[in-house]
Amino acid sequence: MKEKMKSGLLAALILVSLVQSYFLIYRMPGADSVVNSEAGYVQAEDIGPRSSIESLIFPDKMIVHLANSRHTIFYPSSTEYTTIYDTIRKASFGQFRRLSLQSMDWNQIRNDEGVELMFGSGIPVSLLERSLKINPDSLFEGDAVNRIWLYTAPDDRTVRAFFFSASGDVVYEATDMDLRTEDISRSALLGANGVSYQYTSTGYYLPRTAITAPNVTLTLDSLTTEQMQRNLFFDPGATRNINEENGIEIYTDSKRSLQVDTRQRWMIYTDPTAPTSGTNNVSDNVLSAVDFVNQHGGWPGMYTLSMGTSSSDKNGFVFRQYYRSYPIMETDAFKFGYMRLGVERNTVSTYERSMLYLAANPTQTETTSAASSSGAASANGAAGQGNTTTQLRQLPAGQQLLQMIKTQIPVGKQIIDLSPVYRPSLGNGVVVLTPVWMAKLQDGSTQFLTASASQ
Repeated sequence: MKEKMKSGLLAALILVSLVQSYFLIYRMPGADSVVNSEAGYVQAEDIGPRSSIESLIFPDKMIVHLANSRHTIFYPSSTEYTTIYDTIRKASFGQFRRLSLQSMDWNQIRNDEGVELMFGSGIPVSLLERSLKINPDSLFEGDAVNRIWLYTAPDDRTVRAFFFSASGDVVYEATDMDLRTEDISRSALLGANGVSYQYTSTGYYLPRTAITAPNVTLTLDSLTTEQMQRNLFFDPGATRNINEENGIEIYTDSKRSLQVDTRQRWMIYTDPTAPTSGTNNVSDNVLSAVDFVNQHGGWPGMYTLSMGTSSSDKNGFVFRQYYRSYPIMETDAFKFGYMRLGVERNTVSTYERSMLYLAANPTQTETTSAASSSGAASANGAAGQGNTTTQLRQLPAGQQLLQMIKTQIPVGKQIIDLSPVYRPSLGNGVVVLTPVWMAKLQDGSTQFLTASASQ
């Protein structure tokens, strides 16, 4: 009898222990919202909009070539850009052959009707296949492309398509495609009324007439440090907080760290425990970076992928934010408008971004007059009343722009590209986006060009 009672008591104690273990494991505060993934990432609730690689790859400019050395340029989100790009995306390209860059007279082809798609950096073909209908081809599957040139050959009125390797010495011609001469002609017609550009001897396009771009003030929202701490650490309660000088706060769980610049609202997350074995495929790393951002902050706007250009940053990727047609380029005084990630073997080791982001549905007021030097100030005034304001600014062209280049670009530096961009400045709860010209130099550096000190 005593043995039966002991057995019963022991069974009861085991049952109670199991019940307590259940509540400890599955009913701890926060246990429902944090899961440790296979890669060691924190899979927390999404705190921002998601995106896909297909929407993050697009040309940063589209050059339409017309007859008689006339050219025009369209930028993302414009009606002409969208119309032409939609046509190209519906076409299929296959049967590639490899040629040397010197095998074609590109200066002559530049005078034929055609369209150039320019990417800010070399995009791996395996990723480009997700945006364009490129039939898999082992000949250049492992290469990266930074330019696509479609034109109508004047001799036989056939369309030819060339994909330029980012290495700079090879092109691939698609010999099987379904683009028609009418498609190129319609693109040329769209470009006939655009801003006229001239091709310079050093290889960039210079506008002959001024470009109008909006000077805009937008309200800002912000991710909080607590949000990112909960989102990035498996056990936020186990993190230590270190307050540094200069407004820097550091959170660490002895493995990962989150550094926050409280003045600029800029964060740097570091996970030094990237795996040392396994494949290290660039395209897979990019996809891992996209998934990571989807789960850890999201995409508050329109972004495009920019690949590393040197061997030292081949696993580093920048996602640049656009406002309408132009990219937002950070300054030394204000980091804003981009994310930078380092990825090794599908594991994110570094993650940088602004915790500030553009408000989802700002109220917007349009004006049609050219902005004066006081435009930004008036925009700030309106924004303080809860409105987002836009004023138009004339970006210089022709001889005035050439003079700016002469006086502002150091002697010995060569421009390889010239583009309109937004330069951000931080206000009280707002960001002011000022359109300016930006020159890209041969050494890879960039420089803003301003018409006056007031800009």
